[in-house]
Formats: sequence, C-alpha cells, structure tokens
Amino acid sequence: MSASPFPNWFSPLSWVPQGVDERFNNGWTFGNLIVNAGNSRAPDIEREVVSKNSYGRQIGRLMDAVVAIAKQVDATADPQVEPLIKLSREIEAIKAQAKKRRGEELLAELKELKRCNPKAWSELVRAVGA
Repeated sequence: MSASPFPNWFSPLSWVPQGVDERFNNGWTFGNLIVNAGNSRAPDIEREVVSKNSYGRQIGRLMDAVVAIAKQVDATADPQVEPLIKLSREIEAIKAQAKKRRGEELLAELKELKRCNPKAWSELVRAVGA
C-alpha cells in the first residue's frame, strides 16, 4: 500500500467519530448555564422569558433599581452597596464605549458606501431625509 500524498486529516475517514457520546439534555443551555428540570420547575418558561429578556437585562434592571433606592435612602457609602454602584458605573462605561465604537464603525461604513456606490448613497440620503 502506497503512502497517501495528503495528510491524515484530509482523509474523509478521519472525520468519522471514533465513538458516540450523546447526552440527553432535557433542557437548554446558555453559555455555561444549563437549565433543565433538575434546576428549574419550568425550563420551557425560562427559555421563553430569556428569549425576550436576557439574564443580563433582568440583572441590569435589578441593579438599576437597587442603585436608585440606595441613592434615595442615602446608602451609597454602605460597604455592601458600594461595590454594586462601582459595578454599575463600570458597565455604563463599557456601554458608552461600545456605543462610540458602533458609531465610528457606522460612520466608516457610510463613508465607504458614499465612495463606492454613489447611487446607493443618494438613495440612502433621500430615505433618511437629510
């Protein structure tokens, strides 16, 4: 038998799994989080809730409410509240930076559209009403 001129990974037989390891997950996953009947009474409801309101959005709203209440009752210096307020500021800074970056990317795309496709640029300007 002659040696193949192709590396071993090129052979279709190398793509066949050597064993099958299928685990039944009667739930759903979100990153490293697994939601199933073992840790939720209604994983189907959680899946629907998260599809409309992510965990990040839910936690963010709770954080906003706690920070607002802490400010209202003048508890912002409380050692248990301070880290949450700091975290809230850090998240706002990340969001602001992301918004700035998206704006810069959009501006670059618009400039490229104007340069490469003047007709599409004119149609866009008309549609926006500028």
